[in-house]
Amino acid sequence: MSKLSNLNRQFISNLKTHEVITEAKRNLILSILKSTTTKREARNYLHKYQNQFDFSEVSFGNKGLVSSSSNSLTQRDSQRELFVNRYLNKQNPFVGIYTEDEEKVAKIPLRIAIVKVKVGTVSNEQWEGMAETFKRLVHLGISPIIVLDYEQGFTEEFKKAERYIMEQASRVTKVLAGARGNPSSGGIGRGGGGRGLSHDSIQSTPLSLFTKREDTLSINFLEQLLVPLYQGIIPIIQPIVYNASTTFQEIVDSDELLHSLCQSLVSCTSLLSIEKVIMIDPQGGIPSIERNQTSHVFINLSQEYSDIVSELYIGFISPSVRDRHLANLRTMNKLLRLISDHAGNDDATGIITTPYIMSINSDQLNPIIYNVLTDRPVISSSLPSSHTRTPQLSTSILKKGMDVLVVDRDNYLQPFTLENLFEDQIVDRTKLINLINDSFGKDLDVDKYFARINSSLASIIILGDYDGAAIITWERESEDSPAVAYLDKFAIAKRNQGLPGLADVVFKAVLQTSPQELLWRSRKNNPVNKWYFERCVGTLSNPESQWKLFYTGEMFNKRIDRSKGKTRPENVDIQAKLRSYSLICESIEPSFKVVEQEKK
Repeated sequence: MSKLSNLNRQFISNLKTHEVITEAKRNLILSILKSTTTKREARNYLHKYQNQFDFSEVSFGNKGLVSSSSNSLTQRDSQRELFVNRYLNKQNPFVGIYTEDEEKVAKIPLRIAIVKVKVGTVSNEQWEGMAETFKRLVHLGISPIIVLDYEQGFTEEFKKAERYIMEQASRVTKVLAGARGNPSSGGIGRGGGGRGLSHDSIQSTPLSLFTKREDTLSINFLEQLLVPLYQGIIPIIQPIVYNASTTFQEIVDSDELLHSLCQSLVSCTSLLSIEKVIMIDPQGGIPSIERNQTSHVFINLSQEYSDIVSELYIGFISPSVRDRHLANLRTMNKLLRLISDHAGNDDATGIITTPYIMSINSDQLNPIIYNVLTDRPVISSSLPSSHTRTPQLSTSILKKGMDVLVVDRDNYLQPFTLENLFEDQIVDRTKLINLINDSFGKDLDVDKYFARINSSLASIIILGDYDGAAIITWERESEDSPAVAYLDKFAIAKRNQGLPGLADVVFKAVLQTSPQELLWRSRKNNPVNKWYFERCVGTLSNPESQWKLFYTGEMFNKRIDRSKGKTRPENVDIQAKLRSYSLICESIEPSFKVVEQEKK
């Protein structure tokens, strides 16, 4: 009878455990759906992070949540336990994983976020808020690594500097470990790694994790960093390394340490992937003149890096602040290129923000959490900065990104025609046609369309390997009227539609090629119209027309002198402009074959 009672109690206990797990899973899914704005974003996040959750018997299938009855080694926690046991038994933890039937099991990688924090100006209150962000990151499947940056530098003797560093690390660990139920205790050691220690028993590991040999840093034993991560510990790395030449320990630059850390981690692509590189700096993101010295929202490094470096030297900020932003930008560019070259993709994201912003406890307002869920900034980077409804941010999101080719009359020596661009192989005719057909979902009337725009081409923009494109033409109301820049085609390959930043990159390039005046049209039932509306200065819709027209440009931003609240006398006649725009849009023939014309 007692055995039956024990079995009954065990059954009830297992049932309650299952209910708790199911409820926790449901709450997690609801929070993800609530925080993402589109089904595509939710699907992309779940596809990427589904095997990072702490629910071993439930996984995501094509039909939603399904129970998993596969071998336990296919589960995250089992693999991590195996890794740790191998390490403790002095076995090679990096070798393959096999089932009892000798079937090889795919390794579930750690999803790493490296967070470099400038320590000096971060208050305890901000650390507590940041601890909640770290807790949320862990809950969402991210394994953070914290690198502490002591921006003031050290001129005193090593022992004194070391004492200060360890005191700061102790303070940070106490706050992180004691913040409102944070599940992770800080692992602190010289050069990071080491054993996971609670804030009540902080100790240094006997050897530095990093060794310096002839000005080159390297990790001695990567396992010393991975084991704490597999155990759910957030390691805190100090900028103290062992110098093999002098046989002494020394303090190194945190950016140098960050690069060495990334270089070591990317060598283990089967075990981990670096998802985010985050810099927490009181100065915030990279400042932009266009945005009144608030931060660039999104930086496509392959396209914008040189221009932003030049912009920072113009002198709109002090030299000391400029040098700090330049260091952050250069380091981030170097790290994202390193990760991209080793991983073979451009998935890694850089984030530069402030301690205060990281401490915000909101999935929608905290740019780090929001980026994990959606892989994009909290606002679109192509929203006009001149609009009062466009928020001003102190956070920059960076990607290695794609190259952007912009061809116009100013950088082409021959007569600027589409046929010449094809003949000189500057533009690939076949790829351009395929991109337009794919983006719009119908066939371009190629000969007719190219003949119409051949001599009226203003500029053409190609993103990456024809991942996106824009064609701008010169259009006139009549032969003797002034030409207007007209966005004739705006195309994003279907495989890339919805990917963060691509449409923004192309549209920003369009605005840069035609800053003074730009016109475009879209069918009234086009679902993209909301996106267009947010990026225009004005719009016009004739009840008798199938088109809705949009316009923007600096000439319209100057209509109002905002400092005095008066219209400037040199402004254009807006009514005449709108009449001209309407005639232009109505006169342009559709570009696609007469089968189905739902878009322009």
